[in-house]
Amino acid sequence: MEEFRAQLADWGIAATPSPGDQARHAADLRLSRGSSAQNYSCKVMAGVRFAEVARADRGDLPLLVLTRYVSPRTGDSLRRAGIQYLDSAGNAWIEFGDVLIDVRGRSRPADTDGPVQPVGNLLSTGRAQVVFVLMAWPELWHGSRRELAQAAGVSVGQAHNTVSMLTELGYQDGAELPGQASLLDLWAASFPVGLARRLTLGAFRGELDPVRGANAQDQVLVSGEQAVEDLIRPTTLIVYVAELDPRLPLVNRWRADGPSNITVRRKFWDAPDRNDEDPAVTVAPWPLVYADLLSSDDPRVRSAAIEWKDRHVRPEQRPR
Repeated sequence: MEEFRAQLADWGIAATPSPGDQARHAADLRLSRGSSAQNYSCKVMAGVRFAEVARADRGDLPLLVLTRYVSPRTGDSLRRAGIQYLDSAGNAWIEFGDVLIDVRGRSRPADTDGPVQPVGNLLSTGRAQVVFVLMAWPELWHGSRRELAQAAGVSVGQAHNTVSMLTELGYQDGAELPGQASLLDLWAASFPVGLARRLTLGAFRGELDPVRGANAQDQVLVSGEQAVEDLIRPTTLIVYVAELDPRLPLVNRWRADGPSNITVRRKFWDAPDRNDEDPAVTVAPWPLVYADLLSSDDPRVRSAAIEWKDRHVRPEQRPR
């Protein structure tokens, strides 16, 4: 803590224990600079593990993670999840009042003993697929592991392993548990730098006309801005298909040259209710729409993401 206090002091930020009537834990901190101040729920970690961050008891305070090292990829995910951080190398994202500290790209300190545990674990690409289908179809908590694996497009062993990790963290028996929304937010924050990259089949530019499948029997699932036209005027389009038919861009008059505003990704899941298997253009499952909206850097799109989430996450599911 003294090391982190010294780093903050270099930026003119004082770090003191939160006042007794506002502190929840001994590690809670109050950061202040000039007339700006903010109380934080502080979590000290040797390495950033999203699964552990998801279960952090932060109460009504913003979370501040203090750790050895935050890689550029992990830092991007933390920022998208709204989690502030500071590492021993001086990488940081801290924002309160009129204070903004945003430091990226500093190398891992040479005196760290051994590799820092990566974000991976629970939110590696395969496990992220399992987490997604459990949020989209919570009844799969009560199904067989084979059914879960088929829905997520992973092996039975990976499905079982993911459920075991979730259970250890207190997630089980469906989405109605308090705090499930925190898992959704962390999953969505890690999506653009992890699973989304593996799923991307192509990028194009074109008019955002109603999408057509390459063939009459093809299914196209719309996500992102185009899926929430009642909340925002779309300027980009994301679609999910089983595979990229070369005729899909031709049918929709998309071009591959120039800046892209249309992204095509692979549909990896197999809906247990079969509702998204009819040959038609329909909206992707709601957690995926939320993740695609949240991945935007456009404030109006991120605002629409919050509204979309509020439609699907009941108050009792949110962190207490």
